[in-house]
Amino acid sequence: MKSPEYRSSLGKYIRIFVEQKRAVGHPYVSSARILLDFDTMLMEEFPETDYISKKICDSWINRKKSNPKSLGHNVTAVRQLAKYLNGLGIPAHIIPENIPSGREKFEPHIFTDNEKTAFFASIDQCPRRKVSPYRCYVVPMIFRLVYCCGLRSSEACMLNANDIDLTTGKIIIRESKGWRARVVYVSPDLLENLTEYNTIIERHLPEREPFFPNRNGNFYSKGILDEWFHEFWDLLPEAGTVTGSSPRVHDWRHTHLTDRLNLWVQEGRDINALYVYLSEYAGHSSFAGTDYYLHLIPSFYPELEKRMAPVNKDILPEVPYGR
Repeated sequence: MKSPEYRSSLGKYIRIFVEQKRAVGHPYVSSARILLDFDTMLMEEFPETDYISKKICDSWINRKKSNPKSLGHNVTAVRQLAKYLNGLGIPAHIIPENIPSGREKFEPHIFTDNEKTAFFASIDQCPRRKVSPYRCYVVPMIFRLVYCCGLRSSEACMLNANDIDLTTGKIIIRESKGWRARVVYVSPDLLENLTEYNTIIERHLPEREPFFPNRNGNFYSKGILDEWFHEFWDLLPEAGTVTGSSPRVHDWRHTHLTDRLNLWVQEGRDINALYVYLSEYAGHSSFAGTDYYLHLIPSFYPELEKRMAPVNKDILPEVPYGR
């Protein structure tokens, strides 16, 4: 992957920093774009600088603070660059870890059964468009794959046609977070859907590379799933009843993993024994990523209460109200 062209006075160091990140296995795509923007700011506002000052960092924060959601990513990329420069002996102010501060805690939305039914019924009606002839087939299939396999948007969009074995249901996820490839298997029902979808697309693009091709036969960007999600979700009556954080595409992954945990609990399965498989299936680099789904999701409470009732009855005495 070719690095962007960094042209500021610190551009050569930024380029080497990005190349080193990729050399050790990090895709470093979005961060490379952020540093390209930072490089542009240096050229425009600090053309003669040979180090990163606090003033430069303050200017960067002010430049990006209009979008609080992405401010953290923009600050993190520059903070990492500053640490790298310091290691080379080049003075660089390191933005404190508490910046940005006051970020609102985001709670993922776990889709209910009614919401799932309504959403998938909606995308199944995806209209045909002359300008995008494959979209009506891609939209229903890619969201089912994201939910049923707990995939990230980028993983689904970057699937290669030969990464899916339509005989065994084996899928190789190559474009994964942290550049860690993994294998997942789909259920018989989903495999049937994938096979039917593939048969349709092959009629039009028999030699395609992407499993989900755009109108030019190329890969979609992961951002397109956000557009499609809101196109269909926002019009549903169910969307108007959601409280808390607004649902996102990534919440289908959250829903898949929490649904799986809840199912195992209801079936009386050994969570400790299965935990390592769930972590590997999800593509988490450590168990800490999987632990996130064990912070007692709301849908787990009824099952927990039911299972704990016999225990509570034995260890908790009845309170003699009225005395």
